[in-house]
Amino acid sequence: MGMYKILLEDSIGYDFTLIAIHGSLEPYYLAYLLNKNLEVRLSRTREDLLLTQYDSTTRYPCFEFNDKQQYIDYYVFSNKSKVAINSEVSTGLFEAQQSLKTAYFIPELQQVDYFIKVIEDGNAFAKAKTLKTLNQIPQIVTAYDVDVNALKNKEHLIFE
Repeated sequence: MGMYKILLEDSIGYDFTLIAIHGSLEPYYLAYLLNKNLEVRLSRTREDLLLTQYDSTTRYPCFEFNDKQQYIDYYVFSNKSKVAINSEVSTGLFEAQQSLKTAYFIPELQQVDYFIKVIEDGNAFAKAKTLKTLNQIPQIVTAYDVDVNALKNKEHLIFE
């Protein structure tokens, strides 16, 4: 009698496109520029993306658009957020000092300001055309495709 060997794949397939954006813009202004140039209708989500970092909950602003015609979902979110850290050292008159620290949604890409996550059903999303359009916006320094499989904290990107 033959033996059968079952191989289980341990990795999750990430079937979305992730685009990094560099540019020091306010989140609402970036959403406005993307709406104007990409012909989407991004709107602020009811709840921000939340991560627990530095013993506190960090909020990252998020915008979304669900294109029901082409079956494409767009998510635009910030990579940087400020977190108030309580110092444990007593400094005399005040019991504890608070300091602001920058937290990153994807820590290995600290130079990135925003991400666009595009989930598609089929081949309707034109990545090259979108990147070309993003790089032509004067307020955006640069935009490029990110290899999701190379990221250490890719679990943060699983949300909807």
